[in-house]
Amino acid sequence: MRKFARCTAALLGMTTGALFLTPSAHAAPTLLSCEGKQTASYSPAMTNKEQTLTAGITESYDNCAVAPAGVSGGVGTASFKEDASCLVTAQPGRTDVIEYGWKNGKTSTVAFKVTNVVRAGTGITTVTSVGEVTSGLGAGSKATRVVVLPALDPTACSGAGVTSQQGPATLKFVP
Repeated sequence: MRKFARCTAALLGMTTGALFLTPSAHAAPTLLSCEGKQTASYSPAMTNKEQTLTAGITESYDNCAVAPAGVSGGVGTASFKEDASCLVTAQPGRTDVIEYGWKNGKTSTVAFKVTNVVRAGTGITTVTSVGEVTSGLGAGSKATRVVVLPALDPTACSGAGVTSQQGPATLKFVP
């Protein structure tokens, strides 16, 4: 009988202890995950000489693997001034605000910080930006955007300059 009582007490202790365990953390579900492209236009044209220019950004997303009902894609636009050249990559820490219009008629405003810029030896540049959806669809969510830009034409950079670039982009919102 004592053996039974000790086993019951031990089992009760393990069960009671399990009631006080902290639930395991689960990854937040993705609210939005889209693939598309980004086109950047520069005025004046970007050359090897650093200068202040206006960058106009247009992102179009037509392939959304995860999205709220009615969102099958959308377009984001922004325009900002920056000091840039073909030889200097985007500087981390700058905040870019992009307005997205979704195909269901809703909008999202996202404030991105450029958090990581990697230029490979081939000249391909990958820009990762993390920020927050400040209003509209997904407000309060964390937003991550990754854009891969092709190598710049060295002849154009040393001459008349580069007026635009285009590359694949991904966009995710996570609550």
